[in-house]
Amino acid sequence: MSAPADLDIDAILAQVAPTDEAPQGAVGESSEEHFEQRVEGLLGELLDTGDLDNIQPLEPVVDDLLFRDTLARVYGPSGTFKSFLTLDIAACVATGAPWHGLNTRPEPVVYLVAEGIRGIRKRVRAWEQHHARRMTGVKFLPRPVQARDPEWLVLIEACRRLAPALVIVDTQARVTVGVEENSNSEMGVIVDRMEQLRAASGACLLLVHHTGHDEGRSRGATAVKGALQTELGVTRKDDSAAGPVITLKVGKQKDDEELPDMEFGVHSVAIDGEANEDGSPVTSVVLVKVDPAGQPQARTDYAGRVEEIAAALDTAGVPSTAGRPAVQDACARLGIRAGKALLGDVVKHRKNRTNALDELPSTGHADD
Repeated sequence: MSAPADLDIDAILAQVAPTDEAPQGAVGESSEEHFEQRVEGLLGELLDTGDLDNIQPLEPVVDDLLFRDTLARVYGPSGTFKSFLTLDIAACVATGAPWHGLNTRPEPVVYLVAEGIRGIRKRVRAWEQHHARRMTGVKFLPRPVQARDPEWLVLIEACRRLAPALVIVDTQARVTVGVEENSNSEMGVIVDRMEQLRAASGACLLLVHHTGHDEGRSRGATAVKGALQTELGVTRKDDSAAGPVITLKVGKQKDDEELPDMEFGVHSVAIDGEANEDGSPVTSVVLVKVDPAGQPQARTDYAGRVEEIAAALDTAGVPSTAGRPAVQDACARLGIRAGKALLGDVVKHRKNRTNALDELPSTGHADD
């Protein structure tokens, strides 16, 4: 079959012909032969309807939310606890704990802390104390790696060897310094670099990003959004009684049904055994899910009530070792109604949680 009259075969051959840097096929192979091999190769890649059954479905990292071998992004204005949300996801994936009702599997996570490194230690300690488990399985890189820098290739190879299920880049802006984020052409190059990392690692690559003047959309060029499998929006509403309420909205899910909005409350955690120079407790926060009625932690069974009261006592700075009389007095001050049996179980839960942390092996970090 002859080529269409308007197809410049010579120009195509010049582009696809073997080069000295990347030889193709046999020595002395002509450009025409090489072109023909490329055409035959592409024809061999075409799939019919039966072949589609051999394509593996997306493998979840967090069920119905994040998937391996995809590009995802979470965005929101400053102060919406985006990094706390992504750290919570990272911790649950790495430890295999359900993420607020969505199943995970214990798999490695790489977290680029390109922004806010000084606060990461106490955020991790607060999560560990609240959940009574070490955040094993998460590897933190405490600095940015520029996507256009040759070091990005080093990061790609490192992630290929680690084979994590999830790679978090916090934030997109900190690894794209000097890039015009409103330019589709420049951000198209960044997308290509991100896709190289995704393809090499097989991970879900989750970017953390900000909004611009329009808080209903992520900032910058549309080239990035077009490449995303999943995009998550985060907003914050301050309630005078309940405090900040964080809403997570699935704004895009390319191949799956979008989940309903999720709401979280912010609970303060006084880190055991740590104090500031003035003697005040060292604190951080964790996110806890709230139900549609706005009740903390969205759990109405007995065990859930125990955890709700324990979280409230943590927020109020009541020591984890406090006995029932002290807990009863604290609950009276906080307006929490609970019988003696329930308070006894709260005391046991808080002490068991502390003992469980004490018995876990050290992470080996110098700042433990």
